[in-house]
This record gives sequence, structure tokens and C-alpha cells, in this order.
Amino acid sequence: MDAFAVVGIIVGGILGAWILEHSAGGWLVGMLFGWLVARSVRQDRKLVSLEQRLRDIEALIEEMPEEEAQPVQQVAACVSPEQPPTEPAPPPAEAVKKQEMPPRRAEPAPPAWEDRLTAKVKAFFTEGNVVLRVGLLVLFFGVAFLLKYAADRNVVPIELRLLGVALGGLGLLGFGWRQRTARPGFALLLQGGGIGIMYLTVFAAFKLYHLVPTPLAFGLMLGLVAASTALALLQDSSPLALFGAAGGFLAPVLLSTGSGNHVALFSYYALLNSGILAVSWFKAWRSLNLLGFIFTLGIGSVWGLSSYRPQHFATAEPFLILFFLMFNAIGVLFAFRQPPNLRGYVDGTLVFGTPVVCFSLQAGMVQHMQHGLAYSALAMSLFYVVLATFLWNKGDERLRQGMRTLTEAFLALGVVFVTLAVPLALSGRWTAVTWAMEGAALIWVGIRQNRVLARSSGFLLQFAAGFCFLADGGHYGGTPLPVLNGDYLGSVIIAIAALFSSWQLYKADNLRHCEKWNHLPLFFWGCLWWFCAGITEIDRLFLSRIEDHLNLLFVALSCAVFTRLAARLHWKTAAWPSLVLPLFMVLMALENIGWQGYKHLFADMGWAVWPLSFILLHDSLRQGRGQLTERCLFVNHIIGFLLLTFIITAETSWLLHRFTGGEGVWPLIVWGLIPAGMVLLAHSRRLEARWPLAEYAETYQQWTSGILAALLWCWLISSSFGNSGNAAPLPFIPLLNPLELSQLAVMLLLVWWTMRHHARAEFASMLAVVGAGTVFLWLNTALARAVHHFAAVPFDVGMMLASRLYQTSLAILWALLSLALMVAADRRQSRTLWFAGCVLIGATVLKLFLIDLANSGAVERIVSFISVGLLVIVISYFSPLPPKKEEHA
Repeated sequence: MDAFAVVGIIVGGILGAWILEHSAGGWLVGMLFGWLVARSVRQDRKLVSLEQRLRDIEALIEEMPEEEAQPVQQVAACVSPEQPPTEPAPPPAEAVKKQEMPPRRAEPAPPAWEDRLTAKVKAFFTEGNVVLRVGLLVLFFGVAFLLKYAADRNVVPIELRLLGVALGGLGLLGFGWRQRTARPGFALLLQGGGIGIMYLTVFAAFKLYHLVPTPLAFGLMLGLVAASTALALLQDSSPLALFGAAGGFLAPVLLSTGSGNHVALFSYYALLNSGILAVSWFKAWRSLNLLGFIFTLGIGSVWGLSSYRPQHFATAEPFLILFFLMFNAIGVLFAFRQPPNLRGYVDGTLVFGTPVVCFSLQAGMVQHMQHGLAYSALAMSLFYVVLATFLWNKGDERLRQGMRTLTEAFLALGVVFVTLAVPLALSGRWTAVTWAMEGAALIWVGIRQNRVLARSSGFLLQFAAGFCFLADGGHYGGTPLPVLNGDYLGSVIIAIAALFSSWQLYKADNLRHCEKWNHLPLFFWGCLWWFCAGITEIDRLFLSRIEDHLNLLFVALSCAVFTRLAARLHWKTAAWPSLVLPLFMVLMALENIGWQGYKHLFADMGWAVWPLSFILLHDSLRQGRGQLTERCLFVNHIIGFLLLTFIITAETSWLLHRFTGGEGVWPLIVWGLIPAGMVLLAHSRRLEARWPLAEYAETYQQWTSGILAALLWCWLISSSFGNSGNAAPLPFIPLLNPLELSQLAVMLLLVWWTMRHHARAEFASMLAVVGAGTVFLWLNTALARAVHHFAAVPFDVGMMLASRLYQTSLAILWALLSLALMVAADRRQSRTLWFAGCVLIGATVLKLFLIDLANSGAVERIVSFISVGLLVIVISYFSPLPPKKEEHA
């Protein structure tokens, strides 16, 4: 502690004891003020010295070349006026050479509010012109003591006393104005003190002595506010403006008469805030903006809690709207008036505090109105969306980017308030619908502005909307209109919102790794709502049979639309529903044929729906090229062609069954002829030049036709054993009746298809054996049908095996087949065929001795043995064993 500080403490203690009548408190207060004055003077000296050093460095930098000046500028930027060096500074040039950049340290945590308050109080008494501040405080106390002394003793008339005090305040104000150039800080404090004295004078004249009426007192207060604001703008001093505005906002409290005139109060505050708005046009003084915000809405909240009644709505609501618009405008101007590198800086207190406080006050004012708060939230949402749009479209690209944060803040507020408006006004179902649309909007905005929080919120909001919609239950309310009812339209909107969100996420290229697959859950969610909504609405409106066909048409049309969207929007995921269309068509066909108890697929509009469904399937498959994998398309082509074959065959069989009354073999033979015709159609040269055969020839000619060939073989076996060949009204002619002619055609088709696609050596032997066995069985069953029709033997396995005629005929047939095989073996020099004939003749002889000898009659036994014996002799004569050589079957 230096000598100057000791002198300050002594002098201050003496003055404090004298002023406070020699009390101990006077000594302590005086010594404290003396020490503060001495410290202030010392810091002023240091500050002047440091400023001189900085000016010297700046002058040196200006004289240096640009390459050498850059490190010097970095050194100079590290010097802080508030932290002067504790040792004498070296010459400027030497300091520049030796000074090094300090290491970068981590930013300390912000201090608590108690520490900040203590620091501000300490700074007030230790920084700047402390002597002047202390003098002004002492002067204020002196004026207050003078007024009290004069009031107690009535020494001078009160009017003259107040006039003298007012003139003193004006004198301080005028002297401070004259000193604004020479000593700016000193001048501003004098001006603030003068304005404060005049505030006290007006307050005393009105409140204590009732010398001026209320309008005049408010006018004087308002004039002082205007004067202080003008002086602050002229001298670029925010503390002076803050001081004047604080007096203006305190005036209604100090000058209150208890009348409760809220219109006058809010009109006066509107005028003060208009002044703050005007100042915001020129200056970004946050403290002044917050002062108006706190006083206006704070005092307004106090009045609303204590005095508001519903009948006050018409007079109070306009002021609330006015203050809401004013403080939003002040927040926008504050962002615009920032330096270029900080433009768009958001004052969170004004930007977010204004809607929160105003909406809370509005809630209390409209609580007696139905949907009043919902309309208020909707209006605020519309205001913020329009404001955000205006800010985004204002100015050039650089200005828009600078105001991006503020624009997004207003847009977020708009989303928040529309979210609040929906549940306040609508039912749970329409709340869910609106949330779904809002979620889609959030995802769209989040992608455009690269906001992860917005995208995540929109993603979750989609599912929340769906569950909320389901939880609310159905509310048809009487007989709803088809399609145009809340349940269906709400479901469709939820579906479209989810699908739109999925598309936006699919094509976005700025997603994080954890968001890459978010489009898939949304797509499945949207498809689920879309298809369930349509099927449920069809089920509500139509009968069961028509319902099935309309469901099929709805699903097929939806899949076709999805596939076209996938191709148009380059959105491959949208083509996925078409993958299940063939399977859905199969299920519908099986349901109509088997589960519903009838077999007419074209009944109940099926004649129109099924062809349209196949046309739509064809379109989906064609548009799906490039959108779906080749394997998926391969499977769908196969299922679609097989299903088409099945539908045509089933419907033709049903028609023949109806025309013949269910008699005869006619409904059965179409199950062989039509699939055989479809195999030939797949190999048509004319169709090979058209799609889909032009692109998927192998799929249809080998794979699909191969499946049909296997099914035809199964039909051939089953029809051979399971039908007697009754073709009434036509007579039965062996081998020339409709059934056996159809079977023969199918066998020829199978041979042709096999030779065309599977003629390789590794398959030839196996297929030859299968073919030979099939022909052998067919000939046996054809013989059984002939015996059935000409000898009236029942067409039954047991009855046929017990028939002597059939057994004899079978022995002759086998012997003839053996002869044919051995003759063919001789001509082709094939030992394989010869051994096959030999085995067959051996089986025939064995059958004669083991079965026919015991069960046949005398005539049948004689005929069998003579016939077979002669055939064996003929075979042995005409069919010797071919020599061994390389052969092919």
C-alpha cells in the first residue's frame, strides 16, 4: 500500500466521521471511500501508461513491412488494458522482439451469479472514474438530506426548494454536456447524475408534495427519458440510455395513485418501448432491450395475476399483441446490428423469452374462451413461420447465411406452436395427423439445414403420430362418407407423411452414419398405414366376395404406382412392395377357389379385376428393371406366369364343368392342355421379340416352362390312374378318346421340351428311363380303360387286378412291347433296348406262371400261353442279341 492510499484512507475517515456525526460507522465508511478513491486514481494512471504503450506499438506496426508486422500484431493482441504489467515495460521495439505468444489455455467455466454480482459491485467501486462516482453518491445523499432537512423545518418554501434542486440537476447535466469531448467518462457520469436528480425532483413534487398533476408528472418523466436517450445516442453511451429508461419504467411505480388504470399504464410502457425500438434501429444495446422486456412483461404479469378480469380482455389484448411484436422486432434488430462477424447473433432472452411469457399471459386471458388458446398458438406459429420466411428471403446470400441461426430459431418456434395448437383444438386423431405432417416437415427442414435434432425429432414424431392415432380409437359418428371420412383420410395422411420422410432421407447426402438406414423403418411404416387403410375401408364398404377382388385391385394398383415412383424419383426402395404382389395374388386366388367354397374366379367382378391385376403386375415388372435385383425379378416373373396359367386353367375348367354338368373328362383335360399351350406360348417366335420374352427368354423357356413340364408329368400320371376317360356324349375309342389324346399330346410336348433344353448326355439316360416308364404306365392304364368300357370292369385298381380279362390283355401287351423293344434294338444295334425287351418278356413269362396260372380261367389261360409263346418265338427269331459296341440310347 503506497502513501497515496494511506492519505486517502485518513482523509476519507475524517470526512465520513464529520458527515455522519462522529459515529464509528462514519469512520469506517469514510476510510473505505478514501481507499477506493486512492485505488481508482492509481489504476487511472496505470491505464494511461498502458494506453500510451499500445499507441506506440500501433505506430511501430504501421511503419513496418506487412511480413514483419503480422507476428507483431499477434503480440499486441495479447496485451490487455485491464491487466497492466507489474514491472516497468521495456522500449516498444524491444518488447516486440522478446514477447512470445502465450500458450492457449482452456476456457474457464463461467462464474456463478453471486461471483458475477460481487465482481460488478467491485468493478463499480474500483474501475473507471471512481472519484467521480463516489462524489455523485455523496451528492445524492446530500441532496436527499437537504430535501429532508428543508421539509422538516420549512426553512424555504417547498416550490423554491424543488426548483433549486431541479436547477442543480440541470446544471450538472449542462456541465457534463460541455465536458463530453475533453473528459467523456466524467461527462457521462455528470449527465446521469443530473438526470437522476431531476427524476427525484419530479417524484417529490408529485408524490410527496402534490404540487403537479399526474399527466404533467408523467409528461416530465417521459421528457427526461427522451432526453437521456437522445444524449446516449449522441454520445454512444448505453449506460446513460439504460439509466434514463430505468427511471422511465419506474415512474408508474413511483407515481402510482392506486387508480388501477391499466390502459394508461400500458400506453405509457408502449411509448417507452417505442423509444427502445427506435434506439435498436441504430444501436445493439442488449441491456436496454432487456430492461424494457423485464419491466414491461414483469409489471404486466403482476397486474395480470392480481387485477385481470375477463371484461378487461378487449383493452388488454391489444397491448399484449403490441408488446409481443415490439420485442420480436427488437430481437431481430439486435441481430442485424451486430458486427459482420457476429451478424445473426441470437439474444435468447428476447427470442425465446418473448413467446414463452406472452403465451403464458395469453393463456390466462383466454382461458374462458373455447379453443382460444389453440387459435392463439396457431396465430403465433403463423407469425413465426412468416417472419422466418421473410428473414430468409431478405438480402443477398451472405446476409441470409449470417441470419441463419435467427431464422432457424423462429422456424423452430413456429413448429413448436403449431404442435401445441393441434391438441388444443382437435381430437386425438387429428392431432396425430398433424404431428405426422409436422414430423415430415421437420425431416425436410433438417435435411435442408443439416440439423440432426430436427431430423431425429421428425423421425420419432412419425411413429408417435401413428400410435396416437390408434390409441384414439374409431370415431365414425353415424354413417361416414366413403373415403371422405376422418379415419381413412387420417391414415392416408400418416402414410404419405412417412413415405415422404423416407424419400427425403433416402436421397439425402448429409446424414450421419447412424441415420443411413432411417428411411427403411419409415418406408415400412408408411406402407403399412397405406395398405391397411385401403383394405380396412374396402372391408367397411363392400361385401366379402367383392371385397376380395377390390382388395386385389387396390394392392395391384398401389404396387404399380410405387414402382413408377421408384423409377421416376430414383427411389429404389419404393419398388419393394411390388415384390409381394405376385404372392398376394396367389393368396387371393387360393382363397377364392378353396377357402371360400367356390371355384369361379371371375365371379363378382373378377372378370375385370383379374385381367387388370395382371396388366398392373406386368407394368410393375417392367418398371422394376433397374430398381429391383435380377434375382427378385426372376422369381416374380416365374410366379406371375405360373399364376396366369393357373387362373386361365381354373376358369376354363370351371366353365367346362358348368356346361357338362360335372360329367365326363372334359374339366380334367384342360389342366393338361392349357399348361401345355402356355409352354408353347413361351417358345413362340413372334413373342420372343417382345417384352418380357425378349429380355427374360431363359426365365420363361427353361425355368418357368420346366416347372410347368414337371406339373404336366404329375398331371399325366394322376389322370392316367384316376380317370376312366368318359367323354360323354362322345363314344369311347381306345387311344382316340379326348383324355388319351390329351395325354399323348402332353407326352409329345414333354419329349419336345426335353430334347430342346436337356439333350445333354448326362441327362439323356435318366430322362429316357423316366420317359419309358411313363409310356409303359400310360399304356397299362389305357388298356385298363378299354377293358372298363368294353367289358364293364369297374375302373378300380383292385377290380382290375382281379379281372382275368385284364390280366390276359396285360400279358399280351407286355409281350408286344417286348417285341417292339427288341426289333428297335436290332435296328439301332442297341444292347440296352434289347436287354429292356428281354427283361419285359421275362416279366411277362413270370407273370403267366405266378399269377395268371392260378387266377385265370381255362380260356384266358390258353390264350395267354399261346399268344405269349408265339411272341417269344418271333422275338427270338427276329431280334438276336446285338454285338457289344459304343452306343447311345
